[in-house]
Amino acid sequence: MTLTAAARPLGTRSAATRTARTATGLAVSASLVAALLSALASPAGADTAGTYDMCPQVYYYVVPEGSPGLEAIADLILDDPERADEIHELNAGRTQSDGQALGEDRAVQADWRLVVPFDSGGEGVYEGRDPLCVVAVDQANAQGVAPPSPHPAPPAYSPSPEEEPSAEQGEVTDVTPQDDKPKIDPRLLAAGAAALILLTLLTLFWQPIGRAIAWPFRRIAALPWRRPRKPRSARIAAATRRRRAATERVTADPDAVHRAGGAHADLLGAPAEVPARPVAILTTPGETTAIVPAGATPPATSWRVVDTTTWRYARGSGSSGPLNFAASTHTMVRPVVNGVLACLGTLEDGDALVHVDLTRTRGLLAVGGDRTIAADAVRVIADALHSKGLTVRVLRSGQPLHSLVTAAPPDLTAPDPVHGLEHSAEHPLVVVVPRPLGTADEHVLGGIPPNTLVVGTGESIHARWQWEAHEDGTVDTGALGLRVVLRLPERRQ
Repeated sequence: MTLTAAARPLGTRSAATRTARTATGLAVSASLVAALLSALASPAGADTAGTYDMCPQVYYYVVPEGSPGLEAIADLILDDPERADEIHELNAGRTQSDGQALGEDRAVQADWRLVVPFDSGGEGVYEGRDPLCVVAVDQANAQGVAPPSPHPAPPAYSPSPEEEPSAEQGEVTDVTPQDDKPKIDPRLLAAGAAALILLTLLTLFWQPIGRAIAWPFRRIAALPWRRPRKPRSARIAAATRRRRAATERVTADPDAVHRAGGAHADLLGAPAEVPARPVAILTTPGETTAIVPAGATPPATSWRVVDTTTWRYARGSGSSGPLNFAASTHTMVRPVVNGVLACLGTLEDGDALVHVDLTRTRGLLAVGGDRTIAADAVRVIADALHSKGLTVRVLRSGQPLHSLVTAAPPDLTAPDPVHGLEHSAEHPLVVVVPRPLGTADEHVLGGIPPNTLVVGTGESIHARWQWEAHEDGTVDTGALGLRVVLRLPERRQ
């Protein structure tokens, strides 16, 4: 491989240029032959004659007449005037044939031989031995002295692309066209697709996914040990405030008793395939809701079914006054039932007043749990039953239960605690047991007469309704599914 293969021609050479190069080559060859013959013919200079082998192969440019300067030469032979610095670096300090040299002023003279980079091309660019070295060798041979040391060779050049090692020399060549190579990493595409699928699932099912994620954290947060327990005095004070607020709501709405009674009578008297027996009536100044057993048929009146056991009175869109159940008298097919409703207080998670239906309740209604709250619940129920005109007997301290309740054979056909008994015109006898029920009372509680209602504190396996009182002032009504903030009992006169 020679430097000739690495030269980059700037354009198609003209015929005159090729002719000039050929003539110049012949002249140089003739001079070299003449010098060689003269060296052989001169015995005295045989020991001192030098050869041109010491001169390096270079590309050089013959400066023509009227050259504009080094930048113009670089633009002419290299297509880049900024590469004039390379030409200056290769020729600085080299004495030309006229005895001058390229200096800092970068002035060039006609007929100078300037060494140029290997990728130069165009008219005036030649390849051969360093012309200045050749002249120095000729002069030394003519004088019979040893030729001076040659100028250093130009810096090594980088091979052109066509001179790169081929695949035949042991290197692997990528023959894949650049356009056929993927422009995006397939792993990025897979990650993007997975992210898109995940976002789609979150968009469609964000509610169940959020509940599933939050469920363990809510369970952990609901653990009792997660909440610091307040002192008992503080807990009792907070419960008293809640109960006082519930009592004030009951007092502030005296018409709630009439609305609850009207709704109770409307449900019992309205025609229906399966008459609804209300379990509880919830009232607010603008809304009335009935809790009924499952399986009942809604009456053909203005009741709207919220769910299986909850019906709500649907007031007309144009009416804004209090609820009026007078329309039920026009649709009744049975006589109006004088219900026995006991207002216990307010819902724990709302402001609705809770009226529990005790019309068909017989047997034992026991309130266990916190003794103070349970005793107050018994008092509230007893006061409500007494206000309805029922006969209420209170068991005195130290008096045995069988003194007021005559033991009877157990009723094996006891009614369901929710549905109760069929309505009877005879009012029941109410026995209030203010003390906790004990084991000595179990034989009496197992044989309560059919038309007797016993209300007491404690727990019993014979209870038709077993409620649970809590320290925070609430009462869980068990089968009724209601948690009530218990109102304060009325003061005795």
